[in-house]
Amino acid sequence: MSSLFSLEGKVAIVTGASRWTGKAIALEVAKAGADVAVSARTADALENTAAEIRSLGRRALAVPTDMRVSEQVDNMVKKTLEEFHRVDILVNNVGDALMIKPTRDMSEEEWDSVITENLKPAFLCSKAVVGSMIEQGGGSIVNIASGEGLRAHVTNPGYGAAKAGVINLTMSLAIEWAPYNIRVNAVAPGFIGTPLLSQSLEWLPPDLQALFKRVPLQRASTLEEIAGPVVFLASDAAGYVTGTTIIVDGGMTSAM
Repeated sequence: MSSLFSLEGKVAIVTGASRWTGKAIALEVAKAGADVAVSARTADALENTAAEIRSLGRRALAVPTDMRVSEQVDNMVKKTLEEFHRVDILVNNVGDALMIKPTRDMSEEEWDSVITENLKPAFLCSKAVVGSMIEQGGGSIVNIASGEGLRAHVTNPGYGAAKAGVINLTMSLAIEWAPYNIRVNAVAPGFIGTPLLSQSLEWLPPDLQALFKRVPLQRASTLEEIAGPVVFLASDAAGYVTGTTIIVDGGMTSAM
């Protein structure tokens, strides 16, 4: 790998890394040379991710964490610093798009749950690592947003609002922390080819099924196609990139 894209000598935290997109990101970050602390709520699956990272010749630390709870997030960062002595990269991947409800059918509790699941972790985790990044002279934070944060999402307004919040938080933190050489960017995926997508296409409303068929590249992304832009944003190749959201949706947003 070109040194421009290398993460050799760096330490990364990847949240939501027990499966699918988060796991793929953690593995690609490790392949690029970083040691990786992985976190999620599912301990056994998280240990499997850590074992795969070690099989690549990189160091790994699994820290089971609920990213909605500030004390647990602080503990995750503390354990990472104890093990690796620094945090160069944070990937905020935690989120859940399973609820499909229009506004009139959504309770206040359900709204709060969607916002807490999809927006609060990016705030808590970024806040938890910024002190160590300032002390070491910089770092890179990459938030996983969604194309749903860039357009109306009538079947799940809470999710769309939360992901729009992630995009705005990305811009705000990028400007606030630029004086400390901390870059903050986001990746906004469209449809991702996971087992969940295959299942959900069977019960999605007709309008969302039709939306999937309108993707110009006529397919969902692979997990690695989401992980690739994350590695770019984490690397020195993106050294002059901050406050930006890279859309990875097969052209769907442009087409719409």
